[in-house]
Amino acid sequence: MRAPVISPQERAADRAAAEVAFSTMPKGDLLLGYQQRTMDKLFAGSPLLVIEKSRRIGLTWGVAAFAALKAASNMEAGGQNIWYMGYDKDMTLEFIEVCAMWARAFGLAVEEREEEEVLVTDENGREHGVKSFSIRFASGFRITALPSVPRALRGKQGIVIIDEAAFHKNVNEVLKSAMALLIWGGQVVVISTHDGVANPFNVLIDKIAAKERKGETMKITFMEAIADGLAERTALVKKTRGLPTMTREEFIEDVYGYYGDDASEELDCIPAKGSGALISLEDIIACESDEAGLPGLYMGGLCYGGRDVARRRDGQIQLVGEKVGDVLWERDGYREVGQTFAHQDAWFDGSFQLYRMVQWRVDQTGMGEKVVEDQQRKHGASRVVGVLLTGPERINLAFGLQRAFQQRKIRIRSNPRTRADLMALKKMGSEESGGIRIINDGDVHADEFWAYALMWQAMEMAGSLYEYRGVDRDGRATGGPKRGEEGWRHPDDASGRAAHGTRFQERGAW
Repeated sequence: MRAPVISPQERAADRAAAEVAFSTMPKGDLLLGYQQRTMDKLFAGSPLLVIEKSRRIGLTWGVAAFAALKAASNMEAGGQNIWYMGYDKDMTLEFIEVCAMWARAFGLAVEEREEEEVLVTDENGREHGVKSFSIRFASGFRITALPSVPRALRGKQGIVIIDEAAFHKNVNEVLKSAMALLIWGGQVVVISTHDGVANPFNVLIDKIAAKERKGETMKITFMEAIADGLAERTALVKKTRGLPTMTREEFIEDVYGYYGDDASEELDCIPAKGSGALISLEDIIACESDEAGLPGLYMGGLCYGGRDVARRRDGQIQLVGEKVGDVLWERDGYREVGQTFAHQDAWFDGSFQLYRMVQWRVDQTGMGEKVVEDQQRKHGASRVVGVLLTGPERINLAFGLQRAFQQRKIRIRSNPRTRADLMALKKMGSEESGGIRIINDGDVHADEFWAYALMWQAMEMAGSLYEYRGVDRDGRATGGPKRGEEGWRHPDDASGRAAHGTRFQERGAW
């Protein structure tokens, strides 16, 4: 069962009814508890505030009240321009209408409302207009609602509110543009319900929790909103419209009934784990370890590497894994963006000095051709193998890494960015139909996924170091037991080779 879609007309009717209801209430009671706590946090001046919320709790209304009060204040009282971004036109227009409602409820002086085009420059350098809606206050500041176009924020100052961020087409680029406003004392407020653990919105929350990024977070679930009077407020608005009302218990049952299996994500703020990812979150967490990715814990074993080649925009990833028993442990990693090939190759070359590298597997697609050629000249074609990330090989790599996680044969660092990368790839089609495709339908480039996949393939497919001893014409191992004596092995038996030296063995042939 799907939750009902509320039309713009119904929203307008609810807004009008709420305004009538507010006119009968003391101004101190206009906001519910969670809306007031959010406003208090915003007025406290948190530079980056990320709010994960339930659906249908009216948090945007509370944020609109903050926007109206902030824009109506003069500069000495902390007034600023407000820039609001929803993911579609209806959201932007609705926000402006709610701000206008709060302005009337609070008795704020509004000079004019405007609808205009804002010029933005696209990624090709061409200018074009996007429609915006705004309210200008007597203070000189205004609230402007913009469409979700990252470049629409360029050159702006003030406070940015990004609403339902998880559903913006390119939220990472929007966030990048918004962060520039912090330099001049602005604020960035990111609000959303969840859309899976790998979504950039959830990754941002994880990064703040892991202290990899500055910021504050808030969570408001449906039941927390209920505790603050949401059911009663909803009943009041319905009564004003002449509609039938429900008890608190009936309201809770009704809402949870609409969302069904999606309630945990939509109402309880628990991001969905599956989201069609090729490698599940459960498998990733089971293979994470605080001891992975630490060079100081290298045990001197055989090592295998995977390198995803890039130069400017995408991640430049090189990973080294050590085989311990039947498990491949991540030991070291190079994760950069924008570094020169000389810088990348220096780290690559150094791995042969620091670790007992059996083989590197390197992305040979595109610019990787020259990287592979150069490294093979230096280290040999058996120790540096190029892999084209196309067609069947791409599928083999992806499913190989999936099996490694499912069988718990790999250990990786615990990191939100790594999790998102590993969950970015999805499988389309099935083995039975013969139409399997591996796709990445998000804006996470999955650079780490392919580096891990190449590292795992190197361990599975590469030659391994073996130990050997000399054997005479009669099959007697030099310096060891003679034929028939305890400990003697046939020369074709790999287990009979003793520690008289080491060589490389290509898998399947001695």
